[in-house]
Amino acid sequence: MAECLLYKEYPGLADTIPRAELGNWPTPLQPLKKLSLYLGGNSIYIKRDDLSNSLYGGNKIRKLELILADARRRGCRDIITAGGLGSNHVLATAALGKEFGIKVIGLFFCQPVTERVRDNLLLEHSFGTEMHFVKDYPGLVLGYMRSYIRSGMAGRKPLLLMPGGSSNLTTIGYINCVLEINKQLENTSAGRPAAIFTAAGTGGTAAGLLAGLALSRTEAKLHAVRVVRPKILTASRITRLASGSLKRLAKQNIDISPVNRRYLEDRLVLETNYLGPGYGFCTEKAIEAINLFRELEGIELEDCYTAKTAAALIDYCRTNGESEKRPVVFIHTASSTHNRDREKLPAAEALPADFQWCFSDEARYCRCSLQKQNKSFCATISQPGWRWPV
Repeated sequence: MAECLLYKEYPGLADTIPRAELGNWPTPLQPLKKLSLYLGGNSIYIKRDDLSNSLYGGNKIRKLELILADARRRGCRDIITAGGLGSNHVLATAALGKEFGIKVIGLFFCQPVTERVRDNLLLEHSFGTEMHFVKDYPGLVLGYMRSYIRSGMAGRKPLLLMPGGSSNLTTIGYINCVLEINKQLENTSAGRPAAIFTAAGTGGTAAGLLAGLALSRTEAKLHAVRVVRPKILTASRITRLASGSLKRLAKQNIDISPVNRRYLEDRLVLETNYLGPGYGFCTEKAIEAINLFRELEGIELEDCYTAKTAAALIDYCRTNGESEKRPVVFIHTASSTHNRDREKLPAAEALPADFQWCFSDEARYCRCSLQKQNKSFCATISQPGWRWPV
């Protein structure tokens, strides 16, 4: 039976901050013995949030427990949200929203298209997502406005959810993750972690982990590996989200002292050297991490989030392995439970026309505000005779 340690320790939260029971808590914490030996120092553990739900796992489930409970309380029938073409957030919201009778309207902006992106688009269709391609950020704003008006006029009471679903409310879900890690490490001789590594896109997962370190008085560093442009995610956004979630708990008479903004800043390390050309682009270090995790531990990473995070962890262990003997924890944030059997996925032709180009080798010419960010990708697909990588 799933056990949420935060709500068990503070039972009054259930009355004031409702939570839907979606996850398999606690998710496993497993030692990566071969990788630890290969890197020659730290004891490395992996927190298997990729197994958080049997239908669709990953880090979004901890957020969605709070989002969907809030939508149900408000009587919302639609959720309007957004992300890149391969958005795990939109996909997870659609997959789990169906259980609540909630339709998800997904707004998708451009990113480099990979096999995983194409699979996610097909899965979106299979989960019943209403899909709209908005190209870029200005299109995203218009898409939110249009979808909200349409949904409201249909009497469906929509809930607007920003990309990634990160807010002061949803960060609370990842406070529980730190409590799980500490309890699980108590059953080993390793002691509490020296460092925790997570991917950081909109910052909600990182903020929740940071708040969890503060609430549990855990003397560890949170390494948030930025996978988006600097202007999209800053260290101050992460600490602001963490502070906001802790203040929300303080209103329920939970002691958050001696936490303040400086306290949070001292525990946060924003890793900025692993992004590569931009969001969704793979890097050489990410490929190395994918190969090491696969060959040594049989664990699959994806190149947008988890591989870049693993690359930062590998560099950390190579640098600190001799001096730091406390464990290092890697948060596996990408789902490993969704259907990736291509024979069971719908045909690409079933998708809305605006998404057909993601499955075509024909040259594509377009202009949008993301063209500079995706420069190498845009230049490639505009060339006659180009082909998707197999």
